[in-house]
Amino acid sequence: MSVLVKQVEDKLCELVRDAAKKAIAAGELPEAELTDFKVEIPADRKNGDYSTNAAMAWARAFRRAPAMIAAAITKNIDLEGTAFSSCEAAGPGFINFRLADRFYSEILMDIRKKGSDYGRSDFGKGEKVNIEFVSANPTGPMHMGNARGGALGDCLAAVMDFAGYDVSREFYINDAGNQIDKFALSLDIRYQQIYKGADAPELPEDSYHGEDIAVRAKEFADVYGDKYISESEEVRRKALVDFALPKNIDSMHEILSKYRIEYDTWFKESTLHNGTELRDTIELLKEKGLTYELDGALWYKNIEVQTKRLLAQGKTQEEIDKLGLKDDVLIRQNGNPTYFAADIAYHRNKLAVRKFDRAIDVWGADHHGHVARMKGALDAIGLDGDKLDIILMQLVRLTRNGEVVRMSKRTG
Repeated sequence: MSVLVKQVEDKLCELVRDAAKKAIAAGELPEAELTDFKVEIPADRKNGDYSTNAAMAWARAFRRAPAMIAAAITKNIDLEGTAFSSCEAAGPGFINFRLADRFYSEILMDIRKKGSDYGRSDFGKGEKVNIEFVSANPTGPMHMGNARGGALGDCLAAVMDFAGYDVSREFYINDAGNQIDKFALSLDIRYQQIYKGADAPELPEDSYHGEDIAVRAKEFADVYGDKYISESEEVRRKALVDFALPKNIDSMHEILSKYRIEYDTWFKESTLHNGTELRDTIELLKEKGLTYELDGALWYKNIEVQTKRLLAQGKTQEEIDKLGLKDDVLIRQNGNPTYFAADIAYHRNKLAVRKFDRAIDVWGADHHGHVARMKGALDAIGLDGDKLDIILMQLVRLTRNGEVVRMSKRTG
């Protein structure tokens, strides 16, 4: 509800109450308590710009027919100098109001005076809000789904900024973990194929097969030649990623700027791994007794946390059992943290380290299963999971000749 609409509705309520009091004083209505009533915008504007059910809400208190109460109110109401030009009793007891021409002319004058700041408010009272959106995987080109997320996230940020929130737009760069390992492998093989031809290894099925990988490998070769062919796999792959990843991120900057989307923060996942935040988050979960080891991996007690949270929300144990909850791996057998572990650390960084009052994430609908466990994990480490709002947007489907065309960084 806008500030202007709220002001108009509050004034209408005041006018109706004052009119009822005048009718009581004049003996037209008996003494009675004036309880709350509704003010609405009629579905059919033929019935006016605003309507109230006050007469019907007060029928029992006054012990009068709603139509009689409505007539007494309209008789005693004073619209002089208000935003309304007329009011009338209608139907079984509604009172309909029409806005005066001066109401609209004053709005136009206000718009002219305030310009682009018209409508700005302090509703958010400077609450610090982090809005993370798009956060496309930097291992390949952006796609139409990212475009939808960009429009949604940036519009939300603009509206909240206009409403008085202290908004920070953020892009989370997934520059660590399994996908980066596959990115490195894919670049490495494409690079080797330039110099070794048929003797070079083939791309595994689950690697990145897009043409963009071959382009980046060729760009690397144009700069360094075959210098890295004789280097160790580890050195070669690190050099390739260090070369290609910034180019992909720069490309994202360029594309998003065409949308006029500018971020306050580009947050790298690698900072969580390279610093102490991920490790500290894991230790915090251990201290709270929310982890256990099994088959060489470290697990998070998601079932326990979710059950506690859902019971508090009023769910029965039987309902919870039907959800098929599972525990989650935090640290794999090879010692590498999972994406979920990094995500807990990332949101802890937002709320506990950078002290945002609220975090809003825009995710694709295919991540819906991640919502409850993320909120639960924040509760588990002593943060309020309800401070995290997750907006799920539906996936974009492209078709060619009536058939769905799959968008995939791995298949190209």
